[in-house]
Amino acid sequence: MASDSLQYDAALGGSVQLPDEVDSERFNEERIIEIKTMLRNIASTDKQTKLMHQSLPLHMRRRAMTYNPKRLPRKFRVIHLSQFSKSGQPERKKRPSRKYRRKANVLLEEYERRKRTNVWLETHIWHAKRFHMLNKWGYKIPFTPTSKAYRACYRATSKHCLLQDVSYFGCIEIQGEELLLSKRLKQFCSEKVGLTIVAKAFLEGKRSGYVWIFERDKFPYKCIGKIRFLWRAGETDNRRTLWLFAHPVFYRKLVVELVNAFNLKDTYENDMEMDVGHKASKTMNNPGTIRIPKYVNDSLGVTILELKDTINYFRLTGPLSHSILSKALKVCEPSENVNQNNWYSEWFQQTDNKNIVDEQFKLWHATCKLTSSGELSPGIVFGLVIKDPRLNRPCKRTKAIPSVIMKPEPLPECNFLTACSPLWNTSIRDRIAKEMQSTHALNSKKNKECLVPGEYCSSDGSVQPIPIILMQNTGSQNGQFKRLGYGAGWDLIAPAGYGLPLWQTLIMWGAKPAGVKELDMQALETGVDLNRIPDTVLGKSEADIEYEKKWSKYFARPSNRRVNYKKIAIASPFRCPWSQLVSEWSVLKNSSFFVLRDQEVLSKVQMAINRRFNIQSAGLPSQCLIPISLTMKSRGNPGDNALICLPHRHDFRQNKQQKQVSDNSPVYIEELRKDPNQKERLLLRRHHLKLLKRLRCRRIREKKIRQRKNPGKLIRISKPNNQELVKQQLSKMRELWLPEVPETIRNQCSRECFGYVTQCSFSLTEANVAALGYVTADGLKKLFKICSKGTLKVLVRGTKSRCYRFASFKIQNE
Repeated sequence: MASDSLQYDAALGGSVQLPDEVDSERFNEERIIEIKTMLRNIASTDKQTKLMHQSLPLHMRRRAMTYNPKRLPRKFRVIHLSQFSKSGQPERKKRPSRKYRRKANVLLEEYERRKRTNVWLETHIWHAKRFHMLNKWGYKIPFTPTSKAYRACYRATSKHCLLQDVSYFGCIEIQGEELLLSKRLKQFCSEKVGLTIVAKAFLEGKRSGYVWIFERDKFPYKCIGKIRFLWRAGETDNRRTLWLFAHPVFYRKLVVELVNAFNLKDTYENDMEMDVGHKASKTMNNPGTIRIPKYVNDSLGVTILELKDTINYFRLTGPLSHSILSKALKVCEPSENVNQNNWYSEWFQQTDNKNIVDEQFKLWHATCKLTSSGELSPGIVFGLVIKDPRLNRPCKRTKAIPSVIMKPEPLPECNFLTACSPLWNTSIRDRIAKEMQSTHALNSKKNKECLVPGEYCSSDGSVQPIPIILMQNTGSQNGQFKRLGYGAGWDLIAPAGYGLPLWQTLIMWGAKPAGVKELDMQALETGVDLNRIPDTVLGKSEADIEYEKKWSKYFARPSNRRVNYKKIAIASPFRCPWSQLVSEWSVLKNSSFFVLRDQEVLSKVQMAINRRFNIQSAGLPSQCLIPISLTMKSRGNPGDNALICLPHRHDFRQNKQQKQVSDNSPVYIEELRKDPNQKERLLLRRHHLKLLKRLRCRRIREKKIRQRKNPGKLIRISKPNNQELVKQQLSKMRELWLPEVPETIRNQCSRECFGYVTQCSFSLTEANVAALGYVTADGLKKLFKICSKGTLKVLVRGTKSRCYRFASFKIQNE
């Protein structure tokens, strides 16, 4: 360069003169020393502070290197393993392969572990692959199919056959003298509701029935629930046996009530507390290992056995249910399978049992020619001994259709022999489960002996038969209320161990499987919903669960995304406050209420709705709720928990004018109101935030004071101890948003509320939006005064809408 340029370097503190060229040889020699030092540090494990996988370039690093040495280059793996062995970290085990996890013994251990929290049904494995499963009532039960099945399930109930596994219903066996049982059991039911447990129609055991159970001598209050019962047929002496099938929600309460009524004692000394669950983890496949709780009163001679989870209970609904059973169940002939070494050969040796099998064989073959179960006597019971259902399956799924008969033959007379069954015997039930052949062993024998698949082979004769009990369901008996015969079918009771084989056989013959969700569909279509009755144990439990779910979801949203129910005049959007509603309408300010089930009174109310009777002469108690079925007169779906209100006279005039011009708009729209608690909520929130900020500033000041006293020491701010303060603020805000106890239910809006809707949806039977609900007696009387002429109508309003629409209604009297 012509002249040297002076440059200033602040790090050196003066001017320096930079060279015009770089000596490459000298530069490389100095870099070689640095490269050797770097390579020596990488290869050495003694002095470096970083781990091997941390020393790699960024583009070669992987997150999995920390626990998987194979992610590193091969030449660095030994160093990586030596580093981790010195650190003492445990070796991460590889997840077992799917082949190992699917081994039979490993699967069995895993299933037993998962059964500890919720009891599995025998059909659980079949359902788990095809259904959404639900933890409910202490069971793992199928909720709904994974495929779209709502309309398909309805078609099955109306035209085909719907199959449901309701084995979670608990069975209670009562043994004792007939007179004593009749006297004590009368205290739990009433003849006003219908036929009781001790009615003459059921005592012979030829029919099963349903009955409403109340607490002892508390009718009509304190309703427990609706149960199914069956007396044992063919008992010669005065000692009788009775089975009660109860829902798992009130099963324990029913057991306690029965034990107290007969003054029974638990035979097991270590299990005297009945409120606590008696049984450990149980499997229906091994009923012999299940401890069956037993309660005895030696002086009265009464015994109660809890047979819960020891038998299978299937429900078939639809007109083709009888055809499917006639195809799927092959009854043993009287002289068949008597020389084999099984329970049937020993049981058949008795003369009475030979007559039983002969009568059942004749009757079943005669009834197989029928097209529907509705042609039989209501509630008839068949006790059958059938062949193993695994021997009677079609090669592919087949729809069982009844054969057309030109002249129906008369049925033989049903007697107590046709209802007898060895399934009542506990020792036979246990022996059947223990001597059951596995499906693998059965198929192995058939493969060796049977040349043509599906044909009969000699090994089939050695398979033990199975005793079952069939109980007929009548379906709708009131054609004016619902379609006649809708919901008819059969209930099938089978021994433990044969639940899955029997289930698969029924499916192969054309039954449509369904879950718990489809029970709501059936309830709406039949007009009877047993899960949402306000005064029962099940209804209260389900209402509380639903309220907690909706209440938590509502307050999980931010305040600007919540529906302000104060402004639209809705006092209780998530549940129906029946006690407060009844007390506001009745003269007696009492919180107790009951659902009216008196058949005679309900018939009078329906006649009054049809203008054939005076409602004042019906004798309606003021503390009762009347069940009704509603049908919307125009468009709109108000949804569950909708309000049932009394109309004004000008609402009828408005509706008439709208009909003339085909106007489907609402009859009346509620005016928006001011929220009286809005300012208070804003002030409360502002003061709360100020208080939290003040507490934080106080903690910061304390930290600064401690830092001055201890300079150089690390001081952390203390955690806030204001959990209780935040909880109180949250409860206050929720009370201002939505109080748990409303001020009024009757006058919450401009139309007087006198009832609530428990279930509402589009009914495929009615081809319209239908609903089930309950109204107060005094409110219904006032409706008669408003609607002095013409058809009675009520106004229905949803909880998220301000629109009122008319709906007609009928009394539920099924």
